[in-house]
Amino acid sequence: MKQKYIISKDDENKKLIISEYAELDKELFSLLCEETYENNVITNAISKGKDEVISSIRTLNLFPPNLQADKIADAIMLLCDSQNIQSTEVFIDDAEHLAKEYIELLDEEPLEGEPEEIEEIFDETFDENYEGKTPITGRKPSISIADEEFVDGDEEI
Repeated sequence: MKQKYIISKDDENKKLIISEYAELDKELFSLLCEETYENNVITNAISKGKDEVISSIRTLNLFPPNLQADKIADAIMLLCDSQNIQSTEVFIDDAEHLAKEYIELLDEEPLEGEPEEIEEIFDETFDENYEGKTPITGRKPSISIADEEFVDGDEEI
């Protein structure tokens, strides 16, 4: 799915507006959510760093994943630093992010320890004398089938 975030400044009311759009139909973006933030909240968050900007823009209605939030925070910081730019757009294609997340997972450290032999993995033995071994009693089945209701496989129903 493709998404678009339009971030605009409302200098008259001293607010920042983030509008989230999604491509629900081929090349047709629909508005999903619009959030408004006070300029002083965003300015304070920018002074503390990108992580603070990300946490300040996340709400119950607008909660972008980390990769998207990172791009949005960069755009907000650039927009707030510029005096002559009033709005900016951030385009995101989930197909690109999914591939990037998968590659990042592959780059993580290898698992520690020796790999198990295939015979050890499929070993089906278990200790018969484990703790808590008690028979299940007092349980009634949820379905009961009468003996005369069985149908021979050759008969038509």
